[in-house]
Amino acid sequence: MRTTIRLAAIAVVLLALPAWAQTATELKKELLPKVKKAQAEGKDLGEAGEEYKAGDKSLMDGMQDEAVAHFKKAKELMPKE
Repeated sequence: MRTTIRLAAIAVVLLALPAWAQTATELKKELLPKVKKAQAEGKDLGEAGEEYKAGDKSLMDGMQDEAVAHFKKAKELMPKE
């Protein structure tokens, strides 16, 4: 009985883990307003802008994992408001 409960609990946790991770599309949607605002203000995003562009290209090429990595790095490098 205890083994069944443990296995069920483990299965629930393993199935829920991917739901917590952000997808490349979600990250892009989160970053896009910040990028557009910076462009409108004439700010240079520098390395954050390059990472965003690389993530966008990776996303268009179908490389989801690489896109997520680029968008996360862009998010870290994005200037604070």
